[in-house]
Amino acid sequence: MFFKKKTVPAELVSLELPYFDRGNKKVRIFVPEHKKGEKLPVIYMTDGQSVFDEESNPLGCWHTREVVAAEKAASGKSAIIVGIHSDPNPMFRTAELTPASIGKFVPPPIPEGMPPMPPMPPMPPQGMPTMPEGMPPMPPQGMTPEMMQKMMEDMMKGFSPEGEKFDEFVLKTVMPAVEEKFQVKKGKENTAIIGSSSGGLEVFYTALSHPELFCAVGALSPAFLFYSEEDIKKWTADKLNKKTPFIYLYCGEGEPKEKQMCDTAKPVFDLIKSTLPKNKVKEVIAPDAIHNESAWEPIFKDFLHIFLSR
Repeated sequence: MFFKKKTVPAELVSLELPYFDRGNKKVRIFVPEHKKGEKLPVIYMTDGQSVFDEESNPLGCWHTREVVAAEKAASGKSAIIVGIHSDPNPMFRTAELTPASIGKFVPPPIPEGMPPMPPMPPMPPQGMPTMPEGMPPMPPQGMTPEMMQKMMEDMMKGFSPEGEKFDEFVLKTVMPAVEEKFQVKKGKENTAIIGSSSGGLEVFYTALSHPELFCAVGALSPAFLFYSEEDIKKWTADKLNKKTPFIYLYCGEGEPKEKQMCDTAKPVFDLIKSTLPKNKVKEVIAPDAIHNESAWEPIFKDFLHIFLSR
């Protein structure tokens, strides 16, 4: 007599893991429905607050749970998704997702065509919230591109990229915790990593620095613009070899910010395509796509399918 294996329902679990001397960092893990005892491959993602639902990020999300369910229905395959939250302060997020060893950090210019910021809303009765220490005051009226550039330069004084710390956190804290607590298929061929913007830069750094750990990386709208073209190309060229994982490269061109990302990423994309075999690279340039989660969600869907098919 045959018995069907018990099905374990999907669950979303939150962990608080120590992030050096800065307290804990939230990491959320989605384990899709699976058979009891079944182990699944895993995808690690930056900006975990944008991965699962709009409640954690009002700007949108990747809807990874729905994408995983759709892939399961189509191919019978699925994966565990690990979303590593970033610092809620935009400047600190950029710092933790920007490696110093790639090259000298260069604050990018405000892209041409960027419209002025709208006037600041009226101050609430309780007053404005306290700004981070060292943050320059916001002007009361619409901010022009010139004013935005000056504010960025002021913010970046004393800026210290520390993507290497985030890389260490992923490898030495997050991955061991996930592999210990969840039914994860271990090994390079069962492990991928993906991120967007500064997160796309960081996962690119992590995967190319540790090719023995990842079989695929998704660098979506990567913030290569924080380095000179010479520095980022030299670092990349030094890392490309037979062990380099499959690289999914994506950028859009539908707004000034995203087009700036794309223009600075294309020379690196071209280098990668000319160096690696065709079956180890996929490039997507979306002419109308903007810099947000709605553009990255369908790319994640394609990345997930490719990862599970390899």
